[in-house]
Amino acid sequence: MASSHLKRIVAPKTWPIVRKTTTMISRPKPNGQRMELTLPVVLVMREMLGLVTTAAQARKILRTQAVTVNGKRVYDTDSAVGFMDVLAVGGKGYRVLINTNNVLTLVPVPQSEDFIIQKISGKTTLGKDKTQLHFTSGRNLLVSKDEYKVNDSVTLGKDGKIAAHYPLNVGASILFTGGSHIGKVGVVESIVGNVIIVKSDEELFETAKRHAYVVGRGKPVITLS
Repeated sequence: MASSHLKRIVAPKTWPIVRKTTTMISRPKPNGQRMELTLPVVLVMREMLGLVTTAAQARKILRTQAVTVNGKRVYDTDSAVGFMDVLAVGGKGYRVLINTNNVLTLVPVPQSEDFIIQKISGKTTLGKDKTQLHFTSGRNLLVSKDEYKVNDSVTLGKDGKIAAHYPLNVGASILFTGGSHIGKVGVVESIVGNVIIVKSDEELFETAKRHAYVVGRGKPVITLS
């Protein structure tokens, strides 16, 4: 069984923490995403939002207040908050994103953006009229109409149903989630095989499809900074 803690000095470089303080830090529970893109709730509350100074204080808040991840209440300080997840605490929502320094960060979520956006990583056909979409977040969704492709994104409402579909094609607004341009935002100019050309800040960049996270059409549908 994996330990619930790890040494702070060897924690993922994407975590926004000071390395040389306490020896150990909480390890997030598995949630389907790589640990580099996942944070434990206690780290978010203590070191990013400054709501608490100790894990004991975080546990008290989790017991007495509704703290949610993607609309689902969490009670454990080791509960995972992953890339593109929305954490709500104290009546405010925050989306986990990644910046140009390859560090996970929080961006306040306006009320008009009270949804989550998911990238499709795979699909499985289940019978004649059913398809299961697999998302990079680790979650799955069963759909009856298969109009979705791997690397597309969809938005999910509070009911867990698809509210909008954003294909990875020319004109798509994408966030770089890997490569040397990580954290930048641009618009797809062309696609050749598994390589896409993206215009960002009047420059053209090339990246692999796997590094492109569609966040809208023409412009992002979520606040990114």
